[in-house]
Amino acid sequence: MDNTILCVKWGDKYGREYVEKLKEQCEDNCSVPFNFYCLTDKPTESYDILLPTDWDEYEGKHSRYRNKQAPSNMWAYRKLYMFKLDEVGPGGGAWNRADVEWKKIQGNKFLYLDLDVIIHQDLKFFFDDLHMDRPYIVRGWWNDLNECHKNYAAMKSTPINSSVIRWNRGQLVEVYDHIRRNLDVLFFTYPTIDNYLNHFWYHMWDEDLPQDELLKRQFFRPFERGLIYSYYKGSGIFADRTASLGQCLDEHEPWPEDMEPKKIRLDHKICLFNNSAETNDIEELKSLW
Repeated sequence: MDNTILCVKWGDKYGREYVEKLKEQCEDNCSVPFNFYCLTDKPTESYDILLPTDWDEYEGKHSRYRNKQAPSNMWAYRKLYMFKLDEVGPGGGAWNRADVEWKKIQGNKFLYLDLDVIIHQDLKFFFDDLHMDRPYIVRGWWNDLNECHKNYAAMKSTPINSSVIRWNRGQLVEVYDHIRRNLDVLFFTYPTIDNYLNHFWYHMWDEDLPQDELLKRQFFRPFERGLIYSYYKGSGIFADRTASLGQCLDEHEPWPEDMEPKKIRLDHKICLFNNSAETNDIEELKSLW
């Protein structure tokens, strides 16, 4: 099968039931055949793939070059291991155990999903209906780009979100190679992987450029507005289509504001549970299964 859905489970934040529920959602909401794999530090099922441990040495360590500690959420960086798929193809020889595991993963069309998502509509769209000249990542249309610019120096704010990523085999070789060559900079400079991906591969500062120029600069395409929303933050702020991202927005009508939190939007394809400091988002997600 050419279509492959991936998730990552590392540590104890999410129990095995989250993997099972995501797999069940995919089976209920994908009308095309697909492979399903969970990349994990504790494989127990036939579809589990053992995560490498190459980066474990950075856990809690300080940079050799600066007096900075690796981020406390180092577990989230393990998501980037899946980009190794573009370097290690299926079958063939392998030089270590991690590569042996990676070579079990079949398919050429990859869709990554975080464990804390709810799927509303057919995932076939992501495999068959996107213009795959480059990989796709979530652009949080609920983020105020001006605020992201204002807070970038202090917080490295970013409007992108890696909860859903779509790519074809071979499209992320450059990203994985850059990660591997710059681990010290990566882990000790960017508090989250979204900050890193924005800075090197998305460039939020370029969103105001004309479409042709924008496409020359951005490595990732953003998923269009109306496909993916945030349960806690809404679907999107008011947007004048002439102001940004010409390849994604309707040129004739502005997007209306839709920022109501804790609202289920069945006209979207995927709901993200991307953080809330005020509530137990894990238990709230389970209540909506």
